[in-house]
Amino acid sequence: MALNDSKVSTELNLALSIPYSERYKALDLNEGFYSSYNEWELVIRYFGSLENIIEIVPFSYTELYNGYAVIRISEEYIDKLSNVPQIIFIDKPKSIYFQQNFLGISELESTACFNFLNYNETKYTGEGVLVCIIDTGINYRHPEFIDDNRTVIYEIWDQNIDGNPPPDMNLGSVFTEEDINVLISSEGNMNQNIADDNTGHGTGVAGIIHRLVPDARLLIVKLRENYSQSISRTTSIMLGITYAIKKSMELGLPLVINISFGNNYGDHDSDAIIEKYIDSVSGLSKLSIVTGMGNEGATSRHAEFNLNERSWHQEEFLISRYETAINIQIWRDFVDRVDISLITPNGIELGPFNIYLETMKYNINNMNIFVLNGYPTPVNRYQETYISIIPTDNYLQEGIWKIKFYPKNIINGRVNIWLPVASSTSSELKFLRPSEFTTMTIPSTSRSIISVGAFNQDSLTYAAFSGRGYTVSNDIKPDISAPGVNIEVPSADGGYNIVSGTSFSAPFVSAACAVLMEYGITDGNDPFLYGEKLKEYLIRGAKKLPNPDPVPNEKIGWGVLCISDAIPDYY
Repeated sequence: MALNDSKVSTELNLALSIPYSERYKALDLNEGFYSSYNEWELVIRYFGSLENIIEIVPFSYTELYNGYAVIRISEEYIDKLSNVPQIIFIDKPKSIYFQQNFLGISELESTACFNFLNYNETKYTGEGVLVCIIDTGINYRHPEFIDDNRTVIYEIWDQNIDGNPPPDMNLGSVFTEEDINVLISSEGNMNQNIADDNTGHGTGVAGIIHRLVPDARLLIVKLRENYSQSISRTTSIMLGITYAIKKSMELGLPLVINISFGNNYGDHDSDAIIEKYIDSVSGLSKLSIVTGMGNEGATSRHAEFNLNERSWHQEEFLISRYETAINIQIWRDFVDRVDISLITPNGIELGPFNIYLETMKYNINNMNIFVLNGYPTPVNRYQETYISIIPTDNYLQEGIWKIKFYPKNIINGRVNIWLPVASSTSSELKFLRPSEFTTMTIPSTSRSIISVGAFNQDSLTYAAFSGRGYTVSNDIKPDISAPGVNIEVPSADGGYNIVSGTSFSAPFVSAACAVLMEYGITDGNDPFLYGEKLKEYLIRGAKKLPNPDPVPNEKIGWGVLCISDAIPDYY
């Protein structure tokens, strides 16, 4: 099934055109599908009333802010939904992945200028600020999160345990501070595994934030778990953001949201549906949202080049042994007319892919290859070609593959190609002539978000794994960088781990946001110190690394975090 409608994302169009018997083996294409019910979880953008829309097309939904909703709908009704005039855009969830490497101890407070937080003999500790950590859960029994036999956590929303969802949500259960204290004291019959953190990722992120701002109220969202290589999906994050904003409004507190996940799906220009949503809610509350840039800087998963009409162009990529499935996204300007072909390692050329909004299928060498050229959509001006390569048995054909471009009429000529993030594939997969820039993961390209790169606080050098900017339209990203190499964090088993990655750079900046909000909002020095204003204060206080590179640059943005210099009255 392919929807001849540009209101539907290219990925969803392609997914609906492939039988489930083949699609479930694809990377990401089946994300959001519930085979037992033949239903999809989707994101819609709409205007008017959801109640009026469901009178035309039946579905269940959770309403978000500003004309967005997460819905569950039978596959047979999606075509009809796309024809409803009040529907602006329909997209499927995207898988999200860690921004973490477990590596080889660093003192937290001696980095990022956190040892200079004294101002007028007052230590800023995040008092009066709500910090939401949307992640893999938390080991709430870890000593880091218990003070005098009581939890330091304000509330947990576990999206995996049914029974007591937040108001206006239909997923998971909420556990209050008192609920958690009962569990800590081993009293009662409540579920002992709430927010169970199987990976330790969320526990580590929360540990950094709590150490730096121990009086901030911790709001924990344990994401709905996926039974695949990915950790969760973008819809779960969007629901978590909505829950956190509602909670901050209920409590009347400023809010910091930490998101330490990402993916490569999108044009890397703030046009992915999760980024559109983040940008739309950024002004709803006294809010700052922080995310890491991802760890794709040295993975060779991005290629960028400029076409001209005088000659064809070819990009090569390597698929190693035992790769199970991949997808390829090609993004370009709609004004450029280009034919594209795919060449297998044994020289067979498939294409040219010059049909639009109709799935092209090729079966060769025990592989099914599906290709769909999309059009610009109401939310994205770029044109996407999505290629999904799926084995019919176990693995893809290894070797050097080629993507060939035949220019027809070139006005702009810029082309970007992304392979999946490194943590989503099972073996080596890379371009032979990669671009190291525009390698940040989504949603860090969101314009309103505070995007955080990683630096090595011991050597005072850029961390090579850290995703690099700028965006496709040359917006400066990262905004700022923070420590991200060999950080000691609490682990899910009750001990400690040494970790690296922008997953653990982001919480430094989230803690810094809480400090500035305490100074400005809690203490009454500046009631508007959040959002873009807060971001600018962080940038103003940033420091250069001891190298000759001018700032801003694609590696560290405007510099590395120094919270003491970001406090306004420091100057």
